[in-house]
Amino acid sequence: MFPVLTIRRVSVRQHLRPPPLRGDRLRALVRRALTRIGPASADVRVLVVGDEDMERWNRAFLGRPRTTNVISFPEDEPGESPPGRLAGDILVSAPTCLRQTRGWPGSPEERVFFFVVHGLLHLCGRDHERGVAESRRMRKEEMEIYESILGKGTR
Repeated sequence: MFPVLTIRRVSVRQHLRPPPLRGDRLRALVRRALTRIGPASADVRVLVVGDEDMERWNRAFLGRPRTTNVISFPEDEPGESPPGRLAGDILVSAPTCLRQTRGWPGSPEERVFFFVVHGLLHLCGRDHERGVAESRRMRKEEMEIYESILGKGTR
């Protein structure tokens, strides 16, 4: 029997200058989250933008005329991805994420990582907009992943 090969590709690009985050640190955190989530393969692309760019994306894709912290774009339609595969893009607004976590302990990368975890769960098919119960399940899973990687009492 051959060992199962796990491939987890993670890229982090930043459209802000100077880059507000250490890309290597954020990439390492995302890899750890993927290990915790457990897909057999993953291809995740994180793009860090400013509020202006995020507002344009939010308006174009979700019809919401404001900035937001994170938007996920799954590579495959729901139910169409091969089993055990997680792939897609996560767009995060660093300024919004950092504003919303002002006062939290940890580095800027760790604070933005909280929202990337949220985006990863969306790529897994979770959706807090499906109702209160789903929202609570998603928040619980989000916190478990975040705290397991950064330690208890991170907020």
